[in-house]
Amino acid sequence: PLPEEAYSVLRDIFGLSDFRPNQARIIQNVLAGAPTLAVMPTGAGKSLTYQLPALLLPQATVVVSPLIALMKDQLDGLPEQARAHATLINSSLSPAELGARLRGVAAGQYRLVYIAPERLRQRAFLHALKRCGVSRFVVDEVHCLSLWGLSFRPDYLFIGRALEELGRPPVLALTATASAETQAEIRAALGE
Repeated sequence: PLPEEAYSVLRDIFGLSDFRPNQARIIQNVLAGAPTLAVMPTGAGKSLTYQLPALLLPQATVVVSPLIALMKDQLDGLPEQARAHATLINSSLSPAELGARLRGVAAGQYRLVYIAPERLRQRAFLHALKRCGVSRFVVDEVHCLSLWGLSFRPDYLFIGRALEELGRPPVLALTATASAETQAEIRAALGE
C-alpha cells in the first residue's frame, strides 16, 4: 500500500480523488526505488507515476523527454504548487537562462527536471545533477532508444552511460507501446 502522504499529495496538489488502474502500483515501485518499465496506453496517466513521487522524494527526479513541445506540455500541465518545483532544460533556453537553471539544479531547487536526451552528453549538466543528487531517473517515450521502435533517437543511447555516471539511480521507463523485442532492448540498455 502507498503511504498516506501519497494520497494527500494526490488530493491536495493534483486535485484527484483516486489513482487510475496501475498508477498506484507503479508509484509504489518508484517510491521503493524498484526499477520499473511501465507500458501504459496514452491517456492512462503515465505522468502522475513520476510527478507525484517526485514531490515526496528528497532529491531531484530527472525526466528524459524526446520533444521540447512534450516537455513544455508536461510542465504547463502541472498543478501550480508542483510547477514551482519543476524546470526544463533544452535547446530553447538562452545561455544565461541555461546557466541559471543549471545553478538551480545543482543547488537542489527543483524536484522535477525535464531534459532533452542530448543534455546527457554534456559534462557540465551531469556535474550539476551529481551535485544535487538524483532520487529517480525517468525515461519517457523509452521506445525511442530501441532500434525496433519507429522513432529511434541516437541520443537515447547515452542514457546508460549517464546512469553509470550518476551512480545508477532507480529508473522508471515509460512508453505507450513496446513489443517484446523493444522491451528486451530497453532492459539491455538500461539494466533490469
